[in-house]
Formats: sequence, C-alpha cells, structure tokens
Amino acid sequence: MRVKQTEKYALICVSASGISQDFSSAITSLLETQELTILSSNNSSKALEFLVSSNQAIDQLKMKPLLSECSQKFNVDMVLIKDDQFRLKRKLIVFDMDSTLIQAEVIDELALVHGIGDKVMAITERAMNGEFNFDQSLRERVAYLKGLSSDRMEEIYNRIELTQGVEEFIKTVRALGYKTAIVSGGFRYFAERFQKRLQMDYAFANELEIENGILTGKVVGEILNAQKKVDYIKLIAEKEKIDIQEVVAVGDGANDLPMLAFAGLGIAFHGKEKVRKVALHQMNYGPMTTLLYFLGIPGNHVI
Repeated sequence: MRVKQTEKYALICVSASGISQDFSSAITSLLETQELTILSSNNSSKALEFLVSSNQAIDQLKMKPLLSECSQKFNVDMVLIKDDQFRLKRKLIVFDMDSTLIQAEVIDELALVHGIGDKVMAITERAMNGEFNFDQSLRERVAYLKGLSSDRMEEIYNRIELTQGVEEFIKTVRALGYKTAIVSGGFRYFAERFQKRLQMDYAFANELEIENGILTGKVVGEILNAQKKVDYIKLIAEKEKIDIQEVVAVGDGANDLPMLAFAGLGIAFHGKEKVRKVALHQMNYGPMTTLLYFLGIPGNHVI
C-alpha cells in the first residue's frame, strides 16, 4: 500500500505594531478549520510562525482569500510558503524601483516639474494597474517630457525618499551574503544612483534619450517591460549560478506580475489593486523589513 506524502508549509505572520492574542486565536482557528496540523509555532512580539502539515498539497489559491480576510481584519502581513529545501536558502533578491524601493513614481515626478503632471500621472496609475500596454504607455508618457532639462533629474533624485525599512533590509541581507538587484521599468539615471546609494549589486532600467542636456521625449533602445524583467532575473541568476527557486522578486505594479510568478518567491509589496488580486504572496501593511521574517531571518539580525 502506498503511503501518502505529507506536505509541510510555513505560515509567517508579521505586524510592526505587534501580534495580538485575538489574531493568534483567529489564525489558529482558521488553520484548524482547514484541517491543517500545526506541527510547531514560534511567537515573538512582531511575528508568529507556524509549521503546518497536510496529507495533500495545500490549494494556495483556495487559502488566499481566507488568509487575506484575516490579514485585513488585523492588519497583519502573512505568507504561506511550502517548507522545502529552498525556503530558508534564498540567495538573490530583485526589486522593482518605483513605489517599491522608493516612495515615488519617477516619471510622475519628472512630469510635475515639467508642468504636465496631471496628464502623465493619470496614464501611470492606469498602466501600473494593468489597464494599458506598458510599452505604449511608457513611450506616450516619455513623449510628454520632451524639452525638459536633464538638470532637473538630479533635483528630483535628491528629494525622493526610500521606502520605510529599505535601508535596514538591504544592509541586513547584504551582510548575510545575499545578492541584490534593481530591475525597473523606470529610468537608469535613478536606478543606478539608488543602486550605488544602497550598495546593491545590479541595476537595470530604461534609458531616457538626452541631447545637449535636454530630454528628447524618447527612450533609447528596447523598453524594459514585464518580460524583460523576467529575462534580467534569468541573466543575473545564470551569472551568479543561482537557482531560480533561490530568487526573491518584490514589486507593486501589474508589469511586475510575471517576475513575481517566475521567481522562487514573489512578493507583491503594497501592490496595486490588480496585483493584490493576482499575486499569490503579498504584504500590504508593514515596512520592507517585514520581508526578513518571510525569509526566515531573525529580527535580531536587523542592522
């Protein structure tokens, strides 16, 4: 007689404001109603982790709305990850830039200083929610920037703020040997500066055409779109001899969905509406340091 294979999963729950007893009771009850056996639990002030088992593979799509409802009720970020050989052995973390690594959409900031902010911001919002073809919408928005002095880019860079927790997160994972990369549908001028500032390993993004210190309203070469993000992840992984299952991808927009699905672990970070509906794993409440818990890195490693 063939013995059923037991599947194990880790459910990691994180809240910057602390894990409440009400939440602990609610999530424990949810696991029990889904006939999941709790093998162990580890509780700290900000995180609660369960190791659970099932006699069959867990239907994560079925679990997603149940976990989302609990997450929204208590403002707790949660991921349910298969407890396999890769869960605690990720090696490369790839970030989208705009509205993920930084608290801005750079193209909107450029448009604002050029006096056409409303036109461009309306397109950006819909493009990031997957309503427009990304390549076409980017070319259309960049065309509005024709005539803008490239000197204004330095001014914009200096005022953009990093997302809460990014500096601590990057310092921590770098110290532990992780490779880090920016793969952005934004612009290389900014991606390379944030790469240098955070001492990240790679940065890939679109290049704005500039002639005599003035933006021409065109993008140089092929556009770095959703498929190109996947291609760059493959490229970095091959160069670093890293298995795709050891890659973590983090992004917020619709053009990030393919790389989130492709990577071993894809996390939608404070994602747009469409992204929240589609992405299997997501965090919507906490700072970037929440990801340390998702990676199994204890809080006392935070620098």
